[in-house]
Amino acid sequence: MGEPNLTVENYLERDSRLDGWSVHGLGAFSHPTDAWVQMFLSIKPSEALPAYLQDMFDRAQGSMVYGCFYYPLFTLGIEELFRFSESALREAVKETGALKSVQKMKYAPLIDWAHDNDLLTDSMHGRWHAGRSLRNSTSHKDSSLLLGPNDAAGLLSTTAELTDTLFRVVRETSETP
Repeated sequence: MGEPNLTVENYLERDSRLDGWSVHGLGAFSHPTDAWVQMFLSIKPSEALPAYLQDMFDRAQGSMVYGCFYYPLFTLGIEELFRFSESALREAVKETGALKSVQKMKYAPLIDWAHDNDLLTDSMHGRWHAGRSLRNSTSHKDSSLLLGPNDAAGLLSTTAELTDTLFRVVRETSETP
């Protein structure tokens, strides 16, 4: 049995590949589509993020919601989320007043710079690098990659948490005399 083809007749129907999943992982019980959609929509980053970052997060989240109807959109949403993460880190570093040369660093050294400048704890430093590694594995894949709803929801939640913490630290640091 191959992947379901998207057609004019079925584009508003739940993708049958979702039926083997539960919000608790792979299993016999699957939740109604509304429950999946609510789960994705309940994950939000801080409203204090710049509007363009909110828009990027919304694109990732929206792709995940519509993954319920066309399963590959979960993977696309995750890829969008990785772009959001890098942009969020760059914006946070910019808010610190860092030199332009720092702002233009490649992603891995920028994560290290944020850690060295006390914007990321040791634990968060490792988690940001893990996200970067995941981003690289999806961006430079050798074959077709299809990630599921639990991967998408987990990364959406983790990314919102990491981004909120980063911006809170940056803004608290800038308020300190």
